[in-house]
Amino acid sequence: MLAKGHKLSVGGHSMIGMATSLGEARIALDVGEERVHFKNPLLPGTRSEMALPLIVGSKILGAVTVQSVEERAFSPDDILTLQTMADHLAVAIHNARLLKELDLANAELLRTKTYEALTASTTKTIHWIGNKTLPITTAVERIKTDLMAGACERDSLLEDLAIVAESARLIIEVKENLLGPAREDKPRLVMLEDVVQAAAFHAGMPARMLALENTPGMPMAIVDSTQLTRALGNLFRNSMEAGAAHISVSISPANRGEHISLSITDDGSGIPAEVRDTLWAAFVTTKGANHPGLGLPACLHIITQMHGRITASSKPGEGATFNIILPSAPEKWEKQVMNVSAGPSNIMIIDDDDTWAQKAAQILTQAGKIVIRAAGIECQIEPEPQMIWVDEAITGARISDVLEALNSKGLIGITIVVAAAMKVERTTAYLKAGVKDVALKPYTPGEILALLST
Repeated sequence: MLAKGHKLSVGGHSMIGMATSLGEARIALDVGEERVHFKNPLLPGTRSEMALPLIVGSKILGAVTVQSVEERAFSPDDILTLQTMADHLAVAIHNARLLKELDLANAELLRTKTYEALTASTTKTIHWIGNKTLPITTAVERIKTDLMAGACERDSLLEDLAIVAESARLIIEVKENLLGPAREDKPRLVMLEDVVQAAAFHAGMPARMLALENTPGMPMAIVDSTQLTRALGNLFRNSMEAGAAHISVSISPANRGEHISLSITDDGSGIPAEVRDTLWAAFVTTKGANHPGLGLPACLHIITQMHGRITASSKPGEGATFNIILPSAPEKWEKQVMNVSAGPSNIMIIDDDDTWAQKAAQILTQAGKIVIRAAGIECQIEPEPQMIWVDEAITGARISDVLEALNSKGLIGITIVVAAAMKVERTTAYLKAGVKDVALKPYTPGEILALLST
């Protein structure tokens, strides 16, 4: 009947039509005696029929029909039972409709709130950029006026240029925070412990401030290491600006190993109560005009884009805790690595004695390579390396000093800087220093061995 589009009109020549129209039960123990019975050609054997209205309050939702091939098939108990069933069915249908209406209302409310949030964010962005471009135009006009009058003083000119440079820097920083996380995500297998250390290094955090606890045997995470370094760096900078003396990071399995939990706790001043409800909104800050308030929104965007989530908790004067959940890789470090005869035989790794350096050396050794380890520039270079890897985030020495020392020994041309996070300005500086290449830090055995062919 559904396939044929079978329909009966409300109030028409049928029992279910009359039951729906009048809101009354229609019972025919012998359909031959029922004047409003519709003889359905698809159900020719019907001898008894009940049509029970579906009513909630005073509202008729429809009706349900029960038919039998036997005459007088329905007893008074059957009629009472089926009418009770119809009443329950009516309530269920009514509730389902209310739920659907509620979902539609919530969806409309969400659309409205999203539009309002986008409008507010756009307005704040335009207002903020307008405030930052005003000093530029003012300084430029002042320089033009002085030049035209032939009264341009060096100190005044330098002051105006500094204003232009600072305003431009802030605008570029905002652009990077707004658009940086929106770039295409490039997830790969990474060691979270190493990314945390890189983020702390690039945030300018003293090594003594960071306490890192990593659960043994942790799998790698599936993330974009460059973007995650940016997000964690924002959190570390916020902690330091809040006066934190110590920052603790713990890495542990979550959701039965399907995810990784990364918890960051500091002992700073905590999150002010007045911004907790708008913590993740753009341009919300308590740090003055030179802080655009885009660090946490960028974190939220980056973590969400990686199919993770981030939450925050804080008590005034007791620091803050940020909990991040990230997807974990299904595989761990491979235990066996095939011998690789191609490429350089002697590899030097200049890095702190951390987990990445140990694993990289282990994999290269298993592949038949000779590995020379060094933690800084004061090292014995024997045997002479054919390729050198320098960790950008080394803390045992300044990387600029390391590169300068390698250059003085004629080894800069075989040096590759490996970085957990790539940034154009830093890459350009390393290449200008004469290194062979700058590469994303390899974490898997395949990536580590592939770097030998660079």
